[in-house]
Amino acid sequence: MAEFRVRLFGKFDAERNGRIIEGIQARKVQELFSYLLIFRNHPQPREVLCEVLWGNQPASKARKYLRQTLWRLQLALNDAANANKPDIVADSDWIQISPSASFRLDISEFGQVFNAFNDKDPRDLSSKDFKTIRSAINLYRGDLLEGWYQDWCLFERERFQIMHLTLLDKLVQYCEMHGHYAAGLAYGTDILRHDHAYERTHRQMMRLYSMAGNRTQALHQYQRCVTALRNELDIEPSESTKQLYEEIRSDTFDSSLPSGKEAIHEIMEPAQTLSRILNRLEHFSDELNKIRFRIEKESTALGSTSSTPE
Repeated sequence: MAEFRVRLFGKFDAERNGRIIEGIQARKVQELFSYLLIFRNHPQPREVLCEVLWGNQPASKARKYLRQTLWRLQLALNDAANANKPDIVADSDWIQISPSASFRLDISEFGQVFNAFNDKDPRDLSSKDFKTIRSAINLYRGDLLEGWYQDWCLFERERFQIMHLTLLDKLVQYCEMHGHYAAGLAYGTDILRHDHAYERTHRQMMRLYSMAGNRTQALHQYQRCVTALRNELDIEPSESTKQLYEEIRSDTFDSSLPSGKEAIHEIMEPAQTLSRILNRLEHFSDELNKIRFRIEKESTALGSTSSTPE
């Protein structure tokens, strides 16, 4: 049986048996497909799709372009020999990826891991959990649909970035508690690539370097933290960061307590904050879709009223 796989992290990629699917290279075809995949758990009103993808076009043209693009997408996906493909269910009002379709989708696999571990305390993670989260991180080849700058895409990209940082946070904490210093530093570096001024991660890396016996790099990490905070936020490091620096500089830092209360507290509170932000983003996304649909219905009704002869 043919394997169907779609990747939305990094550059858009859709393959069947390891080969790029023909007929799906046009940007609007990819955009429609990607939108349906990201919001695959809910049927999408045609009016909303027209507004999102062709909002700069008259309503009649937008509907025409949607019909044409949907036809091209269905034609590209059609393969009688392949049952495992993202079938598209469409009627006169709604379009959706079939909930029963079976295929590989990186954002789906990533999201399942995130949902499973988002509320789990890093202290309760097993070695198997660590490997599962690490596998999900490996799916994140890059930010969602890199090179795309549509409003809806930017919003969803930020949501997945927060999910990515949340999982990286858990890995750094796990590594600190279990003495995996090199891995923890690598995950911390990934966080700082997204946010140079993420002070807590700088502190975690200072501790990890110290625990690994590399006091020089721990002090260098403090200087990188100072520079990032000044350049990006025009602030100085917090007192806790300065205190850690002084402990490392004076060689009084106790590296035998990687799972101390301070380390646990400073990861859990920001992780909970990230989770709350993500929940708000998801709620806002749902509400935005409802508003768009309502606006389209009212606009259509007004158009019909104004065109009715007196």
